[in-house]
Amino acid sequence: MKKLTYLCSILLIVLGAFGYFGYEILGAAKQSITALIPAFIGIPMLIGGLVANKSVKIGIHISVLFSFLGALAGLGRLIPGSIKGSIDWGKPSTIFILIMTLICLFYTVMAVRSFIAARKARG
Repeated sequence: MKKLTYLCSILLIVLGAFGYFGYEILGAAKQSITALIPAFIGIPMLIGGLVANKSVKIGIHISVLFSFLGALAGLGRLIPGSIKGSIDWGKPSTIFILIMTLICLFYTVMAVRSFIAARKARG
């Protein structure tokens, strides 16, 4: 689970950095701090992964908390926008939100599965 934590957190940090520093490539008129939101989720996840080197249970729980919050944030933007019809699925910002949401959902589901398996193994 630690390797998956590192992978997902690094992907989120890179996604946020690319969105912020690559704004011209993406066609944005200016840099926006909101482009760093994936990195703001990925950094605490990475810290949780580092904590997991000393205490696996605490570290992974920290990481999954931030991953879950990232998934909720992304879904909170995508679902209402889809219902209203105000989402432009071709915009880079929407694609970045979708990618962040998918990474966070994937990590959260995998962590919950790991927690369930660990509980079953304990008896």
